[in-house]
Amino acid sequence: MDDQINRLTAYLNSMGNCEEALNRYAEIFGGKNTVANRYDNTAMNVPKGFHDRVLHATLQFGWIAAMASDIIPKNPKKAGSGTGDAALSLDVSDAEAGRRIFGRLAEGGKVGVKFEKQFWGAWHGNLRDRFGIRWMINCAG
Repeated sequence: MDDQINRLTAYLNSMGNCEEALNRYAEIFGGKNTVANRYDNTAMNVPKGFHDRVLHATLQFGWIAAMASDIIPKNPKKAGSGTGDAALSLDVSDAEAGRRIFGRLAEGGKVGVKFEKQFWGAWHGNLRDRFGIRWMINCAG
């Protein structure tokens, strides 16, 4: 490959609750949520009541960053409608940290696989959080 790839950054799409989700993740991971832009430009054709939603934000914790936005309701295919879903995989340093993070992300969400030691020897669990984001939490055995 001729091109040098420097980084892959997750970009999370929400259906109107982006700021709430990022604030929750900042609380869980000890990070900072920065809203750079909102849909408040009058030239933007957004539904009434959507002007205070997030157009672009960044969540930073440690050396990890994710970006996010609210999806305009007239374009729902972008946000978790089965048109190309993805999951965030988070590796943690120890099982207790994994259990704690998993439990907090699972609040109000739906657990797919409980966070526990798996047959391959590592700790793993996966879930869809209350904001619709899929997470995989992993810890080496």
